[in-house]
This record gives sequence, structure tokens and C-alpha cells, in this order.
Amino acid sequence: MQIGDMRIDSLIDGEAVLAKDGLYIGDDAPTDEDWAPYAKYLDQCTGHQINTVGSYLIRYDDRVVLHDAGMGPGPTLPPFTGGGLRSALWALDVSPLDITDVIYSHLHIDHIGWTSINGKPFFPNATIRIDRRDWEHYSRADYELEDWEVAVTHTERDLVSVRFAPVLDRIELFEGDAELLPGVVALEASGHTPGTTVIELSSRGEKGLLIGDLVHTQGELIEGWDFVMNHDHAKASEAVERFRKYIYDNKLPFAAAHFPGMKWGRLRAGGNGFGLTYETI
Repeated sequence: MQIGDMRIDSLIDGEAVLAKDGLYIGDDAPTDEDWAPYAKYLDQCTGHQINTVGSYLIRYDDRVVLHDAGMGPGPTLPPFTGGGLRSALWALDVSPLDITDVIYSHLHIDHIGWTSINGKPFFPNATIRIDRRDWEHYSRADYELEDWEVAVTHTERDLVSVRFAPVLDRIELFEGDAELLPGVVALEASGHTPGTTVIELSSRGEKGLLIGDLVHTQGELIEGWDFVMNHDHAKASEAVERFRKYIYDNKLPFAAAHFPGMKWGRLRAGGNGFGLTYETI
């Protein structure tokens, strides 16, 4: 994707294949019929939802910015796989030493994995940029893992307090709406986690959004399904509604952290739910 002078590339690290029947809750939890318009995004062998895991690389001027840091090289626990980010960088002739900034959409395990490896920073020249609310919530020494985290976490390696220990001197915290770099603005999107952010990229009059884990599936965005792992369900729903309108009203291209293949898309009029449909670019 090209936004003005900014080049944005998807870097696939791995994936998680999740049973779709357990992903959403409430009276409006989707049935098989509700999933039908999104069947092409499901695994054809199992019918499960494919969540790609990875990062976005943003290059412009003298900046080489990584948005999120994947699952890491493993070993990982099911349903996650990881380990491809290093090769994805080299495929673009980019070294971990080239990364100037790492910006986190939030601090769940599948977004922080390459921050440090074996107690050493993997991006030793990068400034680490994190929303203060997520940092204060997840980095506490007494942080208690949620049930879903217990099942997928190697605590001796994956806890935020451990993963970020080698880069503490490189962390810069922000909160809510904030300009992080020229043309790179964090937008308030809390709900999935206490400090979830959406990143707006602007260059030469063009804009696009990296929406992170604002939503995890196309149906969640189009139909308003309530994701089971949201920290604050009411705030998460409000954020999705707000950005759905913002994306559509401004005809913005956007990319999510977990849509299969990490492809860019747009919202168009028509279809189910809120009268919108999603299409890839």
C-alpha cells in the first residue's frame, strides 16, 4: 500500500486458527447463517476462523516503523504459530537493525513477540512506543493472566514485564489521541484492551488506517459482533461504531491486524448489518 510518500508492507509472522463458534458472545452472537457472507475467510478444512498474525512496516523519509511485533519465533502454544517475521523483513531487504520505531496497537501476546529474544532487544535501534494505559495494566509485576492468556502463554518469556525488560530505556509512552511521528497519529480506540489504539497515516493529502485489534474479523466490523476477549465490551463496541463511521464517511483504506493475509480493504455501501460491505484492495 502506498499512502503519499509512505510505503506500507504486510509482514506475516504466523497465524491462529480459532473455532468461530466461540469468538462472539451475547444475544447477537453470529449463527452459521450470519457467517455465510464471510465463509471465504474461514479455513476450508475445519470451518474455523483464520487470524493472520504479523506486523506492518511503514517506510518514509528516514523512518522505518514497525506496527506491532508479532508472535515471536516460538515455541508457541496452540492455536498460535509464529516465527516468520524475521524472514518477512529480509524479503524486503530490511534488517532488524534498520527499525527506527516500534508502535504497539496494544500489548497482547501476539503483538509483542519479537520485542526481545533471549533477553536481548530484537530491534536495538528502535524507540518503543506504547499507550500508557496498556503499559500500566499489563506490565505490573502482579498482573494476573486472563483465562485465554493462561492457555497460550509461556510466563517465563511472554509476560509484558519479561518481554520488555531489555528495552525499558527505549520506551516512550503516550495516551489516547497523540501524534507519535510526523504523519503518524495514534487515535483513541480503547475497549479491546485499556489502551488499544488505531494508527492514522497521512502523507501528501492521503490517509489510511491501521486498525489493529479494533476488530478481528470482517463480520465484527460490518455486523457489530461482540468479541469474547474484549476487556471492556461497551467501550469496544463504541470504538468499533465510531471507526466504522469514520472509515466509511472518509472513504479511507484500512488494514486490520488479523484479517487473513493482512490485506488492505475499504467499506462500501450495500450488504448486511449496517448497510455496508467490506472489499479488499
